[in-house]
Formats: sequence, C-alpha cells, structure tokens
Amino acid sequence: MRFRTSILACALLLACSAHASGTFEPEPVLKAPQLVQAPLLSGPDFRVVPEVPIRGYMGNFLIDTKFGPIHADSVEMLSIRISELPAMQALDQASRTGAFATALAARAKKTGSAIVNVVTHPIDTITGLPEGVARYLGAQWDKWSGRAQSLSDRSQREFENRGDPYRAPEGPMTALRNAPPEHPPPSIDAKNRAWYARAGNEVAREGKRYLQFNSQRRAMAKVLGVDPDSSNPVLDQELDTLAWAAVWGNFSAGTALGAVGGTAATVIGDTGKLNQYVLSKTPEQLREINEKRLLALCSDDTAVRSFLRRGGFTDTLRTELALTLEKLAPKSGCNGLLELAATTHGEVEARYLVNALKLIAQQPGATGGELSTANAAITWRTPAGKLLLPLPVDYLSWNENLARFFDQPNLRMADKLVLIGGEASMLAQRALTDRGWGIASRAPYAGAPAYASAGEFDPHDAL
Repeated sequence: MRFRTSILACALLLACSAHASGTFEPEPVLKAPQLVQAPLLSGPDFRVVPEVPIRGYMGNFLIDTKFGPIHADSVEMLSIRISELPAMQALDQASRTGAFATALAARAKKTGSAIVNVVTHPIDTITGLPEGVARYLGAQWDKWSGRAQSLSDRSQREFENRGDPYRAPEGPMTALRNAPPEHPPPSIDAKNRAWYARAGNEVAREGKRYLQFNSQRRAMAKVLGVDPDSSNPVLDQELDTLAWAAVWGNFSAGTALGAVGGTAATVIGDTGKLNQYVLSKTPEQLREINEKRLLALCSDDTAVRSFLRRGGFTDTLRTELALTLEKLAPKSGCNGLLELAATTHGEVEARYLVNALKLIAQQPGATGGELSTANAAITWRTPAGKLLLPLPVDYLSWNENLARFFDQPNLRMADKLVLIGGEASMLAQRALTDRGWGIASRAPYAGAPAYASAGEFDPHDAL
C-alpha cells in the first residue's frame, strides 16, 4: 500500500512538473510572412531573410540589399528601412553626379586619398542594452537608476558621433583621423586631430553648426522624405558624406540633390513617412515649440527639459509624442511618462512609447483619461473607468517576467483591455484571458506597420 502511494505521489509530482514546465515558452523563430505583408518581404532592390527570430517581443529582420545587409529590429523598423531604400539609391546616384561628384573628387585630390568611411556600430551593441522592448515588461524597473542615466548620456554622445565613440562623422581633414585614439598614426599627435571631431565635445557641435553641416543634412533629408536622424547606418553615412561635400563645395545640398531628378524626386510621395513639419523648423525651434506643448500638459518643467534632451528620441519622434499626448489630453500622469521617455535607449524603445500612446488614442472615448505607469509600461484609465494596456509589440510570448508583470496588484481590476499591435501566442492569450483581460490583437493605430492579416498567422506554424 505504501509502495502504491509512493508511485501515485511520484506520478502526481511528475505531472505537476510537466505542467509547470509547459507554463512558459521561449521566444520563437517565425516565418516572415507570418508577421508582415508580402510587399515588405521582397522587391526589385531587396529581399528579407525568411527566418525571423523574435527578440524582446519584436521581430529581428535581416534585409539583403545592394548596399549590403541591413538589420531592422521590429516590423515598424522593417517598413521604415524599406521606405528608405529609394533615398539611399538617390544619394548613391548623387554622389556620382553633378556638384556632389565634383566636390568629392576635389576633396579626394586635395587630401591625396579617398574619403574615409566611418565605421558604425549599433548603439545597443556597444552598450549591451536589452534587445527589443523586453525591459518595459520586466518585473523590476528603476527608471532613475544611475545605470540608466549613464547609459542615456553615453548614447547621446555615441549618436552625436554616428555610433562610434572614437570616431566622428566625415569632414574636413578626415584623412588625418583614420585610427581610433588608442592607436593613432605615429606621425600624428592625438591633440592635432580635427577640433570638432572629439567625442562629446561641445565645440564639435558648435563647429558643425558653423560649417552648416546640420542644415545641409536636413535640407537633403527634406528633399528625400527621410528622417535626418535615422538610425539606418548606410543612409546615415551617405547623408554625412554628401552634407560635408556641400560644405566643402559651398553649394546647397538640397538644391543639388533635387537636380538629380529621377528617384530623388519621387521619394517623398512613395514613403509618406516623414513629418515634413519637423524639417521646416530648426532643432532649436522644435525644442521651444514642444516645450510649450508639454508644459501645458505636464507640471514638472525639469521632466520636460530632460525629455527634450535625453533618451532615444529623434526630433520627429519627440514631436510625435508631444502631438499625440496633446490629442489625448491626460488629466494626470504626464510627468511620469516624460521621466520614462527620458531613459529610452534607442529608436525602437522610443517608438514603443509613441505607438503606445497612438494605440490609446485610437480607442473611442479615451480622451481625457488618466495616464500612469506599470513598471515601465504605460496604462490608461478612460473617463468611463476602463483600463487600457497598450502593447505595440510584434509577438507576445508568455514567460516568467511577463507573468509577474501581469500579476501586479494595480492591474487587478474587472474592466480591462490589452491592445497588442501584432500578435500573441496561444499560451499568452490563455494566460491573459485567465487573468480577466480582454485582448485586441492587430489593434489599429495611426501609422501602424503592415502586419500580416490575422488569417495569415498560425501560432503553431513556427520554425
């Protein structure tokens, strides 16, 4: 009898263990058509690798192009990278045509060497930051930790130098600074490196303004219909090279680029991705305008100023967040949102917050609600008392961190809806339903990427 009891106990233990092991799941590798619509998967000048690993709830895409492989860290970033290809083609053509070609050739002849390409690295690779947006849904979050602030500061410096803390963008005297400071050429003293090329140096930024580098760059971006602060390393480098060429040649980069015609003239109509209003203002004007917008909604001027100078937001994304927040008109919670936004570590994280607000704004009756944070995610209580949790992710897998996140006491209420930009696994859907959540997958919002339709997605059809 004792033997049979022991056998039964062991069987129950094994059953419980098996059940527990099936409670969570790893992030899958999906087929690209499960996530995005066909036009984003291939075209005359690109092809997306069919296997897409999910990292931090976002698809990690690899695009094969004539310019080399390009990474995209979400479905939204994939659509942006594809939309940037015509601009890259136009810049490549311009570098071999007209005023740009003349200026580049003259510069190469003057220095006795070809223009040196900048070696770029993704910011997240350098700083070792989490991939995707997993940290938004983690169990622990300290938005004002010293580590977060130091990484934010470091990211700012690295973005200023296009991804490499030891190199600066191409410019006058480029040939004298091929090597990073730890390995300078024997004949060159480190102190003689270009004065504007020292990482994190305020003089460098003022020098760029004086040389009209930024205005030339923005003028080309406006013609092409792209974000001048794009994190696309290939586009970024081409804009740098031609902006400096215009400075050296003393001509208008925007006018010269427009004269190329062909692809450049059609880019704006094809992409529709850029808020042209942003490029009609200087960065200083935008900062002043956005500061006024935010101070009308937020009571903490320090949080406003911090957001306008820190984090992974570009001018376009900052403006978009301010405009969407203005549309939502929250009764409370604005300060906490800006504190959170100031600690973002890159474009994917910044876009997550902007898209979260857009998901809320798309819901009927949401305007005038209360904004709050749950760890690093944001929630919204509508005037009618409904709790909205926007999750603009590509694919939600159920794991231990996510379970702890959804078990927070402040998320335990009756009327609540989770808005998922992409899709959730069957296990995640069951777990959310068990916790009383209504689920809206493929939830629409302004500017949402071209996700595959729900009928094309089979959660069991992972690679």
